Amino acid sequence: MYKELIFLSFLILFNIFYSLFFSYDKNIEKVSFIIEPGMKLNEISEQLYYEEIISNKFAFKLWNKINFLERKIKYGEFYIEGRNSIYNVTNKLSSGQKVYRKITLIEGSSKYDLLKILKEIDPKSSLKLYDIPDMIIADTYNYTVTDNSRRILDYMIKTSKRFSKNIWEERNKEIPLNKISEMHILASIVEKESALKSEKNKIAGVFFNRINLGMRLQSDPTVEFAITMGEKKLDRKLLRKDLKIDSEYNTYMIPGLPPSIICFPGKDSLVAVSKPYKSDFLYFVSKRRNGEHFFSTTYKEHLKRIREVKNVK
Repeated sequence: MYKELIFLSFLILFNIFYSLFFSYDKNIEKVSFIIEPGMKLNEISEQLYYEEIISNKFAFKLWNKINFLERKIKYGEFYIEGRNSIYNVTNKLSSGQKVYRKITLIEGSSKYDLLKILKEIDPKSSLKLYDIPDMIIADTYNYTVTDNSRRILDYMIKTSKRFSKNIWEERNKEIPLNKISEMHILASIVEKESALKSEKNKIAGVFFNRINLGMRLQSDPTVEFAITMGEKKLDRKLLRKDLKIDSEYNTYMIPGLPPSIICFPGKDSLVAVSKPYKSDFLYFVSKRRNGEHFFSTTYKEHLKRIREVKNVK
């Protein structure tokens, strides 16, 4: 009887040992395993067993208990693949090597666009348009599957503030801007005026030249924003009468900068505003190809360029 108990104990220990290090010795195709915040060890082991990632949930719980690993298991999304044992799976879940997904805010996007993206990621989101601040940079950001919309937005804000601060500190101190928010406003206008990195600092230089001379910015994108407020794209060309719209965003009517951004600028536009191209240019007009522009120093030359553009078939 005594020998039988020893043998039985040996079998149990061998089974646990085998489950820990050798069991489930088959190739698992790359699978995503998600541990939600607050999940207990029992729930994790049940889910691992249900998804056929481990073959012995008891051994998984025992191994984590006796090695005090339960609190080291991280929540988030993990990729598990290849030949796995309980030992390997536990190391994976406690390593902190989570899967990071990406959210891309395209240059020129509006607050409405960002709110839509965040709600698609987190359908239960309670975020409103007024929760989204101006000083966010259009860029690609990482997040985990367990992050809610507020946490993702907070990360975007924090990252953008850090980058914006660095650009502001390294700016040409001669530019007539008083604070970072003004840099974002002008960069948003530059963003809408040109998608070409090579031209952005020239366009920024034109606007600064106008500001220094007391001229109005006269930027068409600000008029479009005055009409749509960023909720949608204008589905027609601007009309001459649009340039007289009474709006604090219409830079044909108001002096200086509008009160807030007209879109989210990318890093290139912010850098261009912080270090503008020095010239005597006061005007620019699109060549209607490749997004390039003609730049002019006088209004007479500008009108000539406009006629040339109109004659291009």
